[in-house]
Amino acid sequence: MSLFLVSTVRRRCRADEPSGYIYVVDVQKCQVLQRSSIVEPLYRELDNNPRGGMRGAKGISVRPDQIALANFSFIARYDPQWNLLGTITHPSCAGVHDIQYDGEHLWVAAARADLLLQFDLAGNLEKYIYMRQPSPAIDELGWKPPVLLDGEHIYQGKTDFRHPQNVEKETYDRAHVNSLCRLPDGDLLISFGFVFDDQYASLLRLKNQLIRWGIWPAFKAINRGVRRALGKKGRNMDQNLVVKPAKAQSAIVRITPSGERSLTLKLKDITAPSHSLLALEDGSVVYLNTTDGTLLHIDPHTRDVRSATHLATAGFLRGVTSLDKSKLLVGSRGELITFNLASGAVEERQQLTADPNEAVYDIKELPEHFALPPVSFANHFSQQTGLKSPPEL
Repeated sequence: MSLFLVSTVRRRCRADEPSGYIYVVDVQKCQVLQRSSIVEPLYRELDNNPRGGMRGAKGISVRPDQIALANFSFIARYDPQWNLLGTITHPSCAGVHDIQYDGEHLWVAAARADLLLQFDLAGNLEKYIYMRQPSPAIDELGWKPPVLLDGEHIYQGKTDFRHPQNVEKETYDRAHVNSLCRLPDGDLLISFGFVFDDQYASLLRLKNQLIRWGIWPAFKAINRGVRRALGKKGRNMDQNLVVKPAKAQSAIVRITPSGERSLTLKLKDITAPSHSLLALEDGSVVYLNTTDGTLLHIDPHTRDVRSATHLATAGFLRGVTSLDKSKLLVGSRGELITFNLASGAVEERQQLTADPNEAVYDIKELPEHFALPPVSFANHFSQQTGLKSPPEL
């Protein structure tokens, strides 16, 4: 029996409600075996982003002897019986998205500061890669971000990015580093999920100000009315503004063991961050264009897109893992899609949740020798540590 862990994010939930879950799913039987509430991140009640932000369960990484689970600012490691092995948190590590074991280390995509961070399993920050540092990759991308951090700042955690009021997201999160995978030759691929410049940052600041003033819903309603009057159609009426003075991009950057960086892929006209890099056995890679709900199959050596298949009926993809050599399990809002990459056909769609505001984040296979996880990770954390919630370590 093949079981899978699925992390989810709940939008528009109250501060006293669970913002995400960890599901255990039997894909063959189309059955949810368990749903576990997560450990919530610190300061979540201060987040004014209704569309996700600090909410929810994030990346999952699995190796035979342990599993790591992440939220916005905290990573917990568990043994096969779900005993807590250790935690990872650091002031420079926030906006956590995908995570990946690499031997006795853990890579973390920390989107809030455009960082890829490497920790040892004791939680010590060992290495960082700052994606804004000059390179041929960002030159080819045409991205010219200000370099705001140095090694001392990052290692010493001089700015606590975990607290949403310490930094302006539009200033520090301009690549939205949200996924990674390692190729068979040892190179890393990094997802720049949402790349933008100063002009776009100004628009985001305006949007956030409208949210703080409480008039963003009215603005969206006016925009929808104008679009309908102009005869414009589309699923994302709230995201597609009548006038678009700025564009965002997504990109995949390749980093060799010696640190050389090159551009593997560039996507234009992005309105939602692209997600979920997955390296396949043959050296090819899968990447999810969340904006239009397309699964991209890429040759990272030639930079060619082998295929682009539209999967998401609601225009949203996030979370992917291999079922076997030809099939993938893909997340699309509240459903799981079994996709045959070899034939290009969708074989099955399974509804994970009926909550329209809940969406898949990550998917990983649960090894057979692992027990089912605790029903409440927060209560489990308190029982094992004596603490009500993860402290700032």
